[in-house]
Amino acid sequence: MTNAVVICEFNPLHIGHAKLLAKARETGAENVICVMSGNAVQRGELACLDKYTRAKHALLAGADAVIELPAEYTLSAAPLFALGGVKTANNIRDAVIVFGSECGDIAALERLASVTDDRDVNALIKEAVKKGMGYPAAVAEATGENDLLCKPNNTLGMEYIRAIVNTGRKISAFTVKRENAPDADAPHGYPTSSSLREAAKEGLCVDPYLLPSFVAKDFEEHKLCDEKLYAVLRYILTSEKRTDIYDDAEGLGNRLSRAAEQAETYEEFCSLAAAKRYTRARVKRLALNTAVNNTYSHRQLAEKPVNFVNLLAVADGKEDVLSQILLPVAVSRRTRARFADDFAVTARVDALFRAARYPYDDSLPFKK
Repeated sequence: MTNAVVICEFNPLHIGHAKLLAKARETGAENVICVMSGNAVQRGELACLDKYTRAKHALLAGADAVIELPAEYTLSAAPLFALGGVKTANNIRDAVIVFGSECGDIAALERLASVTDDRDVNALIKEAVKKGMGYPAAVAEATGENDLLCKPNNTLGMEYIRAIVNTGRKISAFTVKRENAPDADAPHGYPTSSSLREAAKEGLCVDPYLLPSFVAKDFEEHKLCDEKLYAVLRYILTSEKRTDIYDDAEGLGNRLSRAAEQAETYEEFCSLAAAKRYTRARVKRLALNTAVNNTYSHRQLAEKPVNFVNLLAVADGKEDVLSQILLPVAVSRRTRARFADDFAVTARVDALFRAARYPYDDSLPFKK
């Protein structure tokens, strides 16, 4: 039995994601299992919809089960985000990671993964990041692979492959070429989740071709607004200063505190805190990591095991999928409580989401 694993955020799920899930099934997989970001996402933002709603969308779009990527990995840069997803996938029997990429060429991405693991190349990447270059651009510059690595999904796919190699090649990877041009399924071209979120924030109508109807309904109901979140972040960032938060280096935490003291809006805060050395995504991730007291270090995240998985959704009649997972599976508040230490950062993210976005019921996973 082959289990296709899709590491994802679905923030929100659009027709391109639905097509990826269908392609994962077409690999011959009996089960399609999503490892999905919870209530915070890798860009350093709260998700547009709560994790149970987005897991429901994944099932309605063709997945069999959705389990949660722990928040300490979600709120990390691409290498550790990928590593967290791969560590989780390593605990699923006969797993193959299926991901979308702009190039659709697994051999090219494997070659790049090998190059970036070279010590000298890695040093160049770290030096470029220290100077403020975004991670994908830093990798592209260090490897000379601008054509491939100027594309975000190629970069993330390469990181999945690196993580597979560095965790002992327990699983394999398969990539699907990401479509952009219009076709019968998407007559106006395939969207990105970020473009859909920006359109929603600006009050623009989302093209009905871009979102499945079950996503559009929930997406419309919960309007996106960052100001409640910023009220919480501003209070925390201008209160007691912390120096042990994940990725707080080179005085960035102090820079965020000063920006929060001056900025009246979240957009103004991000603009003030970001700089050539600090991308907006890194600024937003540090702000959220500070709010949820994520004190893991890079090394701790690289070395820590995934000890359990939190189930977000399972298709009716597909409960046997859970037997494919080699870890304890938490399916309720009571069973999650057994893993309170491992779940601590994720639980604080959930509390922040309820305070700054909207409340939701997490008593039972969704079943289709």
